[in-house]
Amino acid sequence: MRPSLLTTPSEILEYVVLLAVRDFPHGPPSVLRSLRLSCRTLNEALSMEQNPHLYLMLFLHSFDMSSPNRHLPSPRLSAPALEQELRTRHIALKCIRRRDFDHPDLAAILATVYIMFLEDDGRNYEQLVGADLLGFLQQFLHDRILQDTMSKNAWPLENGVNTLAVGLFWFITSHCGLRQETQLRQRVIDILSYYAYAGFRYPCFTEPENMFYLSDKAELAVSNYGVYPPPRPVTMTVQYFGDQTKFTLPPVAPFAILNQFARAEKFPFKVPSELPANRQEALTMGILFGPTKEDIEHFNTHCNTRLICSRSDGFPKSQIHDADWSRSLTGVPSTSPSYYIPDTLTGYWRGSFMTPFIDIYKSMLLSDEAPSTFPFFGRFPLYVHFREYYCYSPMTPVPVEEGGNAFFDAFLPQGCQWYEIEDGIEIVGKKNTFRTKYVPFRGQQNSLRCSDVQDLSSREIRDVIIVGETEEPYASAWNGYKYIGRVRPSDGLVILLREPHDLHTDQLGRALFRGYVTSSCNFVGRWRSISVGEQPAEWESIFSMSKAVPNP
Repeated sequence: MRPSLLTTPSEILEYVVLLAVRDFPHGPPSVLRSLRLSCRTLNEALSMEQNPHLYLMLFLHSFDMSSPNRHLPSPRLSAPALEQELRTRHIALKCIRRRDFDHPDLAAILATVYIMFLEDDGRNYEQLVGADLLGFLQQFLHDRILQDTMSKNAWPLENGVNTLAVGLFWFITSHCGLRQETQLRQRVIDILSYYAYAGFRYPCFTEPENMFYLSDKAELAVSNYGVYPPPRPVTMTVQYFGDQTKFTLPPVAPFAILNQFARAEKFPFKVPSELPANRQEALTMGILFGPTKEDIEHFNTHCNTRLICSRSDGFPKSQIHDADWSRSLTGVPSTSPSYYIPDTLTGYWRGSFMTPFIDIYKSMLLSDEAPSTFPFFGRFPLYVHFREYYCYSPMTPVPVEEGGNAFFDAFLPQGCQWYEIEDGIEIVGKKNTFRTKYVPFRGQQNSLRCSDVQDLSSREIRDVIIVGETEEPYASAWNGYKYIGRVRPSDGLVILLREPHDLHTDQLGRALFRGYVTSSCNFVGRWRSISVGEQPAEWESIFSMSKAVPNP
């Protein structure tokens, strides 16, 4: 019998298909479709039922698997599930490549792409670049993001499509891309400033910030502007490894804030010629406080928002997204859910905050219309040395008081005091109502998880306290502060109370920082003064800090 494809053993036929696919790395394997359409015999030989190994190899050829292997139980990674996920992703990439902004299920398409980023170890990114995701997003931001607004001065919507587009725009931002931005840069800054600065309209948290333990009875504030926090889309359903899966949308604000800082940092501080050269010269001149030329140069060089980049520490790149994966794919019975990765904040953090004009911000609270521009009056340095301390079972954690005022004390009991001791910190309640000890992280222990709220006794870690301070020489340059707060177990929200380090400088005021550590690279969110204690805040600033990388 003369040799032909019809008599070729299945393993050789599989090898032929994989060789052909290798020459066309981007997009669906068109050669497979052509072969299956050629005749009934090849259609059956190359079907998922007859050749499940082929579809596993096709998936591994184009997409990354370490993150699904970490999070999903093995039944979710069956051959039929892989075949379905392969189909879902290629449909999404086709939509991106064609810039089909009118796709009837564009939100689900972008959610699939978002998950690909959360699971990226290199291959997923290559597929997205091959589909020109950056071009898709740039055109969307320029032409489409305001399309659904009802009037000329309306606010951009926080819907599923816009939220995911802004998030993906941050994921794909690169140093090369920032250098190549020209006229689009100002357009991006103008549009995203609404999402970034207007905290009363676009909260930066997934659930109401004034609740430490979530419940169905969320307390909403009512102001002249309306209900706070305002309603926003929370969940949607996506096709994920063969199943209809609940997908929790992230808030748009943190991604908008990160995009703002990445672009604002392209305009470094100017160094005034009249400043002393360094701290030693300043002291010689009798100047005890304020920046020197050296301080400003250090800020311009080191206080920058970190872009998502490849890891070089031997771990998969996708591991930096594990907390975001757990926050997003809440409908998946994950084998390793974690909303805050222990020891993440421990270390030295550098960054800045940007502040809008207070008069413009207050006027927005009284108007239904968005301002034509959203100016801010400066960027200010942030330097903090954070330390994490843990309450381990069977110790009792610091109690969480009920009521709205607890939020303004970072969910710590009013009047409590904390002291650093040899092997941790001790927290003592007002009038000695409680006394408990927190210790440094012990290593490879369980993460703080949502289920800890219901069953803390079955977990190692019961609570996390964050403390921090601005150390010298940065305190002399930019004012000294101390921080204390805790991590919300349901989603990893970090709430920190900041106070002046020196009690004689109380004019600097008390402030509340709220934000997330995203992709284990940046601590991003908003801070507000708590002198008034109203909700929503009458004025807020945005901040972004990155962990300093130790010198080798």
